[in-house]
Amino acid sequence: MYEVSMAKPLGIVFEEIEIGNGVFVQDLVEGGFADTQGKIQPGDVLVGVTAIKVVGAKWERRMLPARKFDFDTAVGAIGSNERKWNCDDVVLMFERPSEADSDAVDAFLEFFEPPFDNPWKQQQ
Repeated sequence: MYEVSMAKPLGIVFEEIEIGNGVFVQDLVEGGFADTQGKIQPGDVLVGVTAIKVVGAKWERRMLPARKFDFDTAVGAIGSNERKWNCDDVVLMFERPSEADSDAVDAFLEFFEPPFDNPWKQQQ
């Protein structure tokens, strides 16, 4: 598992694994940010992403486990990292299936899981 901080546009083509079972890197845009950074590879699975949540007059940015995100949720989380919230980057965590221990990654990601009564768990 590894983490990258990137400016948008990322230059990553994501594809849904299965509905509700996450997204993976299908391809990189040639010459795009991810391609030139050289860390992300096709086949890597998105397991965490920073996102912004606005509740009333307050906002919060936090890392969210993304293993079970559908495509739209993953893209929405990435897109929420906007300059108006003082975000100049998006932080992404990836799992490389050929090298990772998925159970250990899941145990690590539990740290980032919002509590049940947290606004991150409530529908907008």
